[in-house]
Amino acid sequence: MPPETPRSPAAVVTGSPGAAEVAAQRRRESEPSRAELVAEVVRAHPSVVRLDGGTFGTVATWLPGRRLVGVHVGDPGDPVEIGVVLTLDRPIPATVAALRATLAPLVDGAPVDVTVADVEVP
Repeated sequence: MPPETPRSPAAVVTGSPGAAEVAAQRRRESEPSRAELVAEVVRAHPSVVRLDGGTFGTVATWLPGRRLVGVHVGDPGDPVEIGVVLTLDRPIPATVAALRATLAPLVDGAPVDVTVADVEVP
């Protein structure tokens, strides 16, 4: 059977070879990943200055074409790691507890490990 070309009748009906994979990749890229949602929630907390990848940048999640630093989300059920820089406007343990409580619905009950990499005085 000859190879399908973009102009063959089969390609017109079914799309060119690899079109389904390209469309699926675009869909995945347009929907925020779980790691991106976690990062948005963490950044929205008023005491969080920024996300932090740690000393060697190991707290990170690989996404298509880039790396999200400060959040490590593995398989469902695996612990979620967060690295943050906080302001000292409220007690650190209270801020960490609030972050864990806020993230609980997003991570389906997986443990959330929060590392406070640095603090800034307001």
